[in-house]
Amino acid sequence: MRVRSPIGDLPFTVTGVHRGGAGIVVDGELGTWASHIEIGLGDVPMLARALRGPLVAAAVVGAAALLLASRR
Repeated sequence: MRVRSPIGDLPFTVTGVHRGGAGIVVDGELGTWASHIEIGLGDVPMLARALRGPLVAAAVVGAAALLLASRR
């Protein structure tokens, strides 16, 4: 993964994922810095908005696959 920021394009390497605090924690390295991302319930609406397009596309493909399978 890459993180674009005003100081440059930095690689983000995921080193682990675990439950922590009120949600999920993704541990990793951002460039040379040890970093972690905390994802809680309050982040779900933002993630849903960001993933809306891919989720809709996956739902359409899934529905089409079910329709085709039921016609066989």
